[in-house]
Amino acid sequence: MNKITFVVCFITFFCISVSAQNIIPVEGVLFGRPFQCNVDHELAKKMLSNPNDSSVVQFFSDYNAYVLNTETLSEITQKYSMDVATLFFVEKIFEQEKNRQLQDYYLTAIESFSNGQTEGSLSFLQNHFIVFIPGFRYKHIHNGANFIDQRLMLDSAGISYEMIDIEEAGLVEDNTKIIVNRLQELNKLHHNIIVISVSKGGLETAIAFEMLATSQNYHSVKAWINVGGILKGTPVADRWARPFMRFWLANGLFWKGIKVNLKGLLNDMSYKLGKEKYKSIKIPPTINTINLIAVPLLQQQKKSIFSSPNDGFSPLADAITEDGLVVVEMGVNHFFKGVDLNSRMMVLLQYIVENQTLTQKNLSNCDIP
Repeated sequence: MNKITFVVCFITFFCISVSAQNIIPVEGVLFGRPFQCNVDHELAKKMLSNPNDSSVVQFFSDYNAYVLNTETLSEITQKYSMDVATLFFVEKIFEQEKNRQLQDYYLTAIESFSNGQTEGSLSFLQNHFIVFIPGFRYKHIHNGANFIDQRLMLDSAGISYEMIDIEEAGLVEDNTKIIVNRLQELNKLHHNIIVISVSKGGLETAIAFEMLATSQNYHSVKAWINVGGILKGTPVADRWARPFMRFWLANGLFWKGIKVNLKGLLNDMSYKLGKEKYKSIKIPPTINTINLIAVPLLQQQKKSIFSSPNDGFSPLADAITEDGLVVVEMGVNHFFKGVDLNSRMMVLLQYIVENQTLTQKNLSNCDIP
């Protein structure tokens, strides 16, 4: 065996050994249900399999007073691991009663569905109009960014909808204006509008809502489902902003026929800039917001890109709105690959309509002077 072969074998063996040490199978409980997965730290295993263990109790006690944000999760990641921080985030989200109720509703409803039974169950949307805000490159790729499956589902059920024709690689400011103008027009035509956005479209939708709030031309917009929203930019954009990386990205987009102001787009989506730039976005309280987030375990991006739990594009704590509800899809990344999003969308839409009806009944029973 020569020296080169020996070095290659040693490095391969070392990498396999380290990987094996960091893959810990666990059978435990999450969201009150049996849950099996692999995690990267013994504490993460105990958080699922033995939450009353003294080390777990001490861990939560240590971080109980911390603000649930990316900085806190980065600190936990540095001290323990990415999966420990991820499970801490999920548990703290689940502690909130409204999130716990929604998560239970979500999982119970999905468990009751079988394939092919969702399309005929959308009559509750007859008096609603659905507006889709697509994601980056939605005209050129088929990964859910264009809502094709969800639109086909609505078509088959005879439910009215529209996908706003934003620029697929447009600047956030330009797309926001398109969304604002179109929602103002739709606001005059429909009484019950539910907006569903995905990925980059989530940021553009959030800014559009803030702009609409100043004009008061949004009263028909009742709810927003933010799917995998990149609400404060993405560290991936900062990585691609490096000169050499930007060259390859520009060529890739060019050969796919996509016109783009690449420098402007990368600045728009920069996490270094966005986490402050988009920090103060406020969603009008009259718009009921649900954040659907993908939460992978042992599948997250390298620490050279992310320092805290993420879905592959957005830090988890930055993918949710300040006052919105949160529902978690475990074990998948930003693209929700392998997940039946039709059933997920139907469940969340039904939850919104049921709660909207309940609110209206409560208001009708009030004595209004």
